[in-house]
Amino acid sequence: MLIGAAAPVMSMISIAVAVDASLAGLLTLAALLAGAGQGPGQLGGLSLIGLHVPAERRAEANAVMNFGGYVPAGLLPVLTGYLIDFAGLATGATIFAAALDLAAAAGACFVQIHLRE
Repeated sequence: MLIGAAAPVMSMISIAVAVDASLAGLLTLAALLAGAGQGPGQLGGLSLIGLHVPAERRAEANAVMNFGGYVPAGLLPVLTGYLIDFAGLATGATIFAAALDLAAAAGACFVQIHLRE
């Protein structure tokens, strides 16, 4: 789970730098890091469902996890598009990256706190 939180942070830093410095190759790295973060995060979520949710409720828990993940994943890029129209590509991409970095850092803190329990 911590790897799943660290990779998106590095991905968003890569996006911000790539857009600000016009480095297309860094966007490829950002995409790879984003995928590297999504996989462990999804695996961790499904593992937690398997460990803590009764078998007859797992489909519901999986649906809620997917809803909680994919709705923001769809809304954030759309909102970022509007922000880019308003403030410019570099500013919009940097704010998008910062917002996702904060979310990933909050998730990492949550996981770290619960690892101690």
